[in-house]
Amino acid sequence: MERKKVYLLFSGGLDSIIAAKLLKNLGFDVVGVHITSPFFEKDLEKLQDLANKLGIELKVVEAGDDYLEMLKSPVYGYGKNLNPCIDCKAYMLKKVKEVAGENGIIATGEVLGQRPMSQHLQAFNSIEKLSGLKGRVLRPLSGKLLPETDYEKEGVINREKLLDIRGRSRKKYPEILKKLGVNIEELPTPAGGCLLTEPSFSKKVKDLLEHGELSWENVRLLKIGRHFRLGNCKLIVGRNREENKRLEEFSRGGDIVIKVPNVPSPTAILRCKEEPSVELLKKAAGIVARYSDAKSEKEVKVALYKNGKLFKELTVEPLFDTKEFSVTG
Repeated sequence: MERKKVYLLFSGGLDSIIAAKLLKNLGFDVVGVHITSPFFEKDLEKLQDLANKLGIELKVVEAGDDYLEMLKSPVYGYGKNLNPCIDCKAYMLKKVKEVAGENGIIATGEVLGQRPMSQHLQAFNSIEKLSGLKGRVLRPLSGKLLPETDYEKEGVINREKLLDIRGRSRKKYPEILKKLGVNIEELPTPAGGCLLTEPSFSKKVKDLLEHGELSWENVRLLKIGRHFRLGNCKLIVGRNREENKRLEEFSRGGDIVIKVPNVPSPTAILRCKEEPSVELLKKAAGIVARYSDAKSEKEVKVALYKNGKLFKELTVEPLFDTKEFSVTG
């Protein structure tokens, strides 16, 4: 009998490891499809090493601008923060479907009742509807507890071979792993880590949305430094030498790079939609001075650069009360 391929949404977490091994033991060739973006990044070398140990193929798919469009207005809304869990899962399954083709078997490592927003029966139904995969998402970890999939009806997979895991408890996992023959040192914890579930990061993304600045480049910038909103300008202030270096690398034509010369100082970039006023520049310079080693001085000379050239020097008082400008509050 010809071996069939299963395209498994593969995070590299414990649940997807169990799903991969279970499906492989059932005679399927498993292709782990990993979706990556600045919101949920994994070490791809380690992920490939894990796939090799499991004996599965790995395909990495990068989320595109269509993900950002979804994030602006998700059909099923957001969770506690800016996490569109149902729409996000549907998006990922659409990407798996693109890899698998119309007739490919699609699976996930989801567990019934494990996550309050996206892993219950109603959510599963919504995800399948939104992704255009009604009845065609195999969830082998909870398969015995879920409605029969088309794959079971077609005799592609035996329902009795699926598992009946429910909820957040992982007491059964050591026994399951042993039965499946999983022998991987330092097994990962259950997958997670989406930055959109984190309150402070969500506030920074929301700020981008509100100012029409949502792009992958700006999302990557959210991971660096302290973020301030000054009118229609965004000020990002480095917190250490490494962040200072990265901010320099992110700066582009039109950005203003701000530093305090002659003392240890953060590097900051000021990105504006229109030419900033002198008053706004002074506020930005005052914030940068506040985080420099000259912060105890009454007046600090601050240098502003454009395209690598000094274009203005301002003498300002360090600005300590920055709460009203802070993106995270």
